[in-house]
Amino acid sequence: MRHAFLAVAFGLLSVFPSKVDALGFGGIGASVGLDLSQSGTMIPSSYSSSGTAFNSARFAVGGFLNMGEVITTNLDLVAGFDAVVESDLRIYSINTEVRYKFFNKNKAIGYVGAGIGIHLFRPEAETGADETKGSLNIPIGYQKLMRSDFGWFTEMKLVIADSQNDSSFRFSLGLVLGTF
Repeated sequence: MRHAFLAVAFGLLSVFPSKVDALGFGGIGASVGLDLSQSGTMIPSSYSSSGTAFNSARFAVGGFLNMGEVITTNLDLVAGFDAVVESDLRIYSINTEVRYKFFNKNKAIGYVGAGIGIHLFRPEAETGADETKGSLNIPIGYQKLMRSDFGWFTEMKLVIADSQNDSSFRFSLGLVLGTF
């Protein structure tokens, strides 16, 4: 099994040699935002509706490292870390995403992506149990350079976990250093 994996990896490297060489540093960013989630049991309302409702807004801080282009010039590999804070709960998220740049004009880019994340749930209460869960992340964002290597960004990210209570919708605003 390991030999088959290595053969496939070397095969891919030989097909895309110039693009694999581009993997490196594309930028670093820091963000603050809100993480909207559904915590606990929702109170039933007097009317019927479809969809979901958020009843918890948590403070979120984070950062990311854009490791540059992978496979094509429009795909970036991005590693990130987020800390979500609520009164008695801390969630630490480590994620890796691939972002597709669908707009790139006038020192601005728009992107959409997908990736996976690992969430470490750490309650501060003595009765709470630590948990580790996985998620699928779908970010949509916009970045704008103000100088040659400094800019701002905004992002919306849908975090899909194995249960509805662990899923969230995150809004972030931040600064980015580097070029894109």
